Amino acid sequence: MIITIDGPAGGGKSTLSVMLAKELCFFCLNSGYLYRGMAYVLQTYYGYDEQKLKEPLMTDMKACIDSGELRYEYENGLAKIYFKDDITQFLKRIEVAKAAAILAQSPAARQVIREYKRALVLDKDTVIEGRVCGSVVFPQADVKFFVTASSEVRAQRVLRQQAHRGVILSFDEALESVVSRDKTDMSRTFDPRVKPKGSIEIDTSDLSKEQMLQKALNHVKEALKSKV
Repeated sequence: MIITIDGPAGGGKSTLSVMLAKELCFFCLNSGYLYRGMAYVLQTYYGYDEQKLKEPLMTDMKACIDSGELRYEYENGLAKIYFKDDITQFLKRIEVAKAAAILAQSPAARQVIREYKRALVLDKDTVIEGRVCGSVVFPQADVKFFVTASSEVRAQRVLRQQAHRGVILSFDEALESVVSRDKTDMSRTFDPRVKPKGSIEIDTSDLSKEQMLQKALNHVKEALKSKV
């Protein structure tokens, strides 16, 4: 079974994907980690600047993945990205998120990462989250969710996440980050973020994590019944 969870930054899709995968004992694939990991590696090891991230070389990206040096692993409820060593700790930085957003506008990058995602979940029951998983990567998924929240709520979540990492932002800075990312994701000429056809929307603005999970589980259970 494939379950996709799409939505904007800060909507709660990462939290839901981890909780849902744990509840169902499914493999969990965090698309954002792949883009952030690739962007981090290209900048750190291949000398890319922001301009070059807009037009990354297919050979560089394929070399990272085909060599097995850049890889995604999910064990014991934790998603990790490796490039020789574990680089997961660097992926939540604001500057890495910005670099990933730039890279994600590249059709070549999207193609390489899309192919890698499909290979990763082959023959696995999977919960996959991202921005175009249900619309582009797995349009025939068994269950599709679109998880969102108000811009203000998502900005508050960004504030808390960054403060936890020792990065202090103002609310206006966090809100600008959220709004800017929305605009970038929705205005891409290639794979723009949309609400996937047939997806179930969950607005998490006023939901606890437990309520969000229960809503999703109810729909998944119905889908599982129909497959019996």
